[in-house]
Amino acid sequence: MKRLFDIGFQVVGHWILTDGILKFQLDRMQNESNVLYAFVVDGDVKYIGKTTQLLNRRMYGYMKPGPKQSTNIKNRANILTLLEKGRVVLILALSDNGLHHYGDFHINLAAGLEDDLIAKLSPEWNGRQNDTLKHNTYQGDLESASVESTNAPALTLVPLVKVPQQSVILPENMMLLTLHKAYFNSGFFNVIVKCQHLFGGDGEEIRIICEDPECEISGYINRSANTNYTPRIMGGVALKRWFQEVSSLNGKVLVEILSPNFIRLKRPE
Repeated sequence: MKRLFDIGFQVVGHWILTDGILKFQLDRMQNESNVLYAFVVDGDVKYIGKTTQLLNRRMYGYMKPGPKQSTNIKNRANILTLLEKGRVVLILALSDNGLHHYGDFHINLAAGLEDDLIAKLSPEWNGRQNDTLKHNTYQGDLESASVESTNAPALTLVPLVKVPQQSVILPENMMLLTLHKAYFNSGFFNVIVKCQHLFGGDGEEIRIICEDPECEISGYINRSANTNYTPRIMGGVALKRWFQEVSSLNGKVLVEILSPNFIRLKRPE
């Protein structure tokens, strides 16, 4: 996952399971085309694909595949299996910025990177589940060309898997927060450097879901408070109350980043 971030990929959304129905949430790039995208689980890149369609339309192809759309059907089943186990399937994307040219000709960044990324990262879902199956990298895009776009559905949470202990290396989209005095008494916290690129911009609203006890908090992202411009998540009085109810000074809280403007907090087990 880090190798994708290093070349400009962003977390743009995630998959959702609502009453057994597969849905997706896109927070950005939903109306961009010529996009290289990836499905990532616990920092592991599961699938890489590209599309000339709007990203929103391409994701809809996985959500509602046609009877002959083998790539869509296969990946839909893979995503469902993981969501049913309580795993989080992130959607990452890299759009073509139109800046790359060879002479007078434009080079599509997504098309140029896809084959080499698949060759070097060997994503599990890119045709490697069945040794007899050869993946056509254009197949999914062609299969879903007639599918209509859809608005992002309402967000529904799935249960978290067992929280890793502090000694275990956490996935790229998780951080273990120590409740220092300022955090504990004021209801904010700073994001560690390795996770800062997963968050939205300065002043953007962020949705905070807390567990055990459950509550939902509307906060915002402050990227001007820290000298290194890492995000500070401001949750105010509501977050302070949750911190003080679930933990103690210098206690621990697990932070899971589900999208640039949506996080989930839980006590470590």
